[in-house]
Amino acid sequence: MNNATAKTIFQAGVEAVLPSVFMADFLEKKDAAFRVGGQWFARKEIRSLVVLAMGKAASAMAFEAQNILGDWVDQALVVTKEEHALPGLAWPQLEAGHPVPNQKSFDAGLAVRNLVSSLDPRDFLLVLLSGGTSALVADLPEGCSQEELQSFYQSLLASGASIAEMNAVRKHFSSLKGGQLARLAGGATIEVGVLSDVPGDDLSVIASGPFYPDSSSISEVEQLLYRFGITEKMPRGLQDYINRLKTDPSRETPKPGDPLFHRVQHHLLATNLLALKACADKSLDFGFEPITFHASLEGEAREVGVNFLRQALSQMEAYKKQGDYTARCFLAGGETTVTLTGKGKGGRNQELMLALLVECLNNEDLIKQLKSYAFAFLSGGTDGTDGPTDAAGAVLDETLLEQVRKAELNPDSFLANQDAYTFFSAAGGLVKTGPTQTNVMDILLILLEHKEPVPQEG
Repeated sequence: MNNATAKTIFQAGVEAVLPSVFMADFLEKKDAAFRVGGQWFARKEIRSLVVLAMGKAASAMAFEAQNILGDWVDQALVVTKEEHALPGLAWPQLEAGHPVPNQKSFDAGLAVRNLVSSLDPRDFLLVLLSGGTSALVADLPEGCSQEELQSFYQSLLASGASIAEMNAVRKHFSSLKGGQLARLAGGATIEVGVLSDVPGDDLSVIASGPFYPDSSSISEVEQLLYRFGITEKMPRGLQDYINRLKTDPSRETPKPGDPLFHRVQHHLLATNLLALKACADKSLDFGFEPITFHASLEGEAREVGVNFLRQALSQMEAYKKQGDYTARCFLAGGETTVTLTGKGKGGRNQELMLALLVECLNNEDLIKQLKSYAFAFLSGGTDGTDGPTDAAGAVLDETLLEQVRKAELNPDSFLANQDAYTFFSAAGGLVKTGPTQTNVMDILLILLEHKEPVPQEG
């Protein structure tokens, strides 16, 4: 076994959630009408058909919508991550900063505001939403500078907060997130197709739910900021802003039950679980029996990978005691977190794999267990990028582990400095796919195959 098998299985998961696969089921044009989800709309009854695509998969989703709807679309805007625009898309594409918003993100936020604010009840807005939108489409809270908001976002990303917690905060420092774009849409009919990049597929969390009611509150946000040690780091402009929110209930995000959502419908198009199923199917081609743990991995990256490996090995030993020597592919998905303390370069998937490698080198019991197996481990982001790097994640197999053991590289020091990208660049093991044009969180897989001869019956 080598890491190529793990990469092929991972790639199958990515390909299963590409917009070219799922958009045709969501959108259809026939005669004088078009279908969104399960509902048909007569084109002649709509003044303007407008498409707004936002997120890392925005260009690919918009490309499919353009092919289906063609010249029926009166106006369109696409906001995606830098280097993610597609040359075959005729609609305007804005590339913006991620995971920290840059000037292009604020420009995109203004463009989105102007587009949505131009609508009225005679119009139809088709929204194509994917992860990354929270940073790509940004605006400034009143009295706050761009530098202050960027510093605030960086503190939030480094805090170890989950995506749901981070987005609860982001919603309250914006007039676009947390259902507030629905406020600006002038009563237009709004249909939202969503590509999920959050554990549990919570529509209020994905992309900070710009058209979805927000159940979080400013008091919860205050508690989160305090719990993660961000309150004392907040710039003065943001401190003043949150104090104004507390004293003016009209500034709160719209909540479930608000009539403004009566003309808004959301559709979940693809999820991490769908990608994991494709990985499971592909693993069968290589002779592995797939076992999918869950699609909601959360927690500190350097702990999650080690715990998952221990679970997999424990199950393999249990099967062995029953006389079952089948090779297996253990799968899990979700989005882990990283609490930044070092100054290195990496992402959550690379940190997870580096922590796993360190454990495989330093834990005698684990070393003894692994000697019984041919193995390969991989953790990667389905969007093709892991943190501020050009890698999707990293892969580890027996060959790489032995090379590291013999080399002078000290993985412990790289882990301490959270410099996984530099380590895997030198040692080998980076997984590079380039931008995939999709985004359904991360895939973690462990391949285990017994080395010892399988007992023969009779």
